[in-house]
Amino acid sequence: MNKRMPISFKVDDDLTGNWCNDDGVTTSQMEAISLITPILENFFMRTVADALPRPYQSDELSQRCLSFIREEANHSRVHRAFNKQLLNHMERYPPGYAMIESLLNYIRNNFSLSSKLLLAAALEHFAAVMSQVYMQREQTLDISSEYAREMFAMHAREELGHCSVVFDLWFSRKAGGCLRRLIAILSILLVGGIYLSVALPWILYRKNGRSLSATFKSLGRSIRNNWRDIKTSTPVSAIFAFVRRDYHPDSLLEG
Repeated sequence: MNKRMPISFKVDDDLTGNWCNDDGVTTSQMEAISLITPILENFFMRTVADALPRPYQSDELSQRCLSFIREEANHSRVHRAFNKQLLNHMERYPPGYAMIESLLNYIRNNFSLSSKLLLAAALEHFAAVMSQVYMQREQTLDISSEYAREMFAMHAREELGHCSVVFDLWFSRKAGGCLRRLIAILSILLVGGIYLSVALPWILYRKNGRSLSATFKSLGRSIRNNWRDIKTSTPVSAIFAFVRRDYHPDSLLEG
């Protein structure tokens, strides 16, 4: 079990500026991800809890699921503390946040447990792939916020540590075929892309003093400087590995 961030660890950083690589786009992207994380974690925890028999069993998978729920609760707690500081100057959640929240609530209330487990497993796979990318780039990131640095590092390591739990739980309940997996991954990419495409510029706009010209300049400069890296390091094959019939999350760690 990885060491968790203690409750006494306080967010005392000024988050109004560009605290990651002194870059507005990178900082805004990480803030957008943090803001949406707690409602995703809540979906994971509730879905896994619903799938576990009561009283809870002592078998290995059930114990892994309970450990998963505890870790996700800790992730949610530390992100909420960070997000509270962000909202002190943002004043409200970015556009797209309510869309994600409403969509997850609809899925929770109307989808079958098997479908919810599939979506949770696909989301966990996506999070694990992104965590792997983060850890590969961690040494190149200059994060001035101590809390953010510890939070994202902890989250990435624990995501990789428990990336197979929801998949194994879903698979143990006679998982569906490749088409359902593909639909889940494409849905995540579509909805996640929409969220970032509206939330990131909105956050960046506020960081640039609500100046449209400064916001567009920041976006243009970031795309120009990072375009080659974006093309060469986007983990498309790793993301779509989830669709393979022989896929298991442990292959991420082996690779």
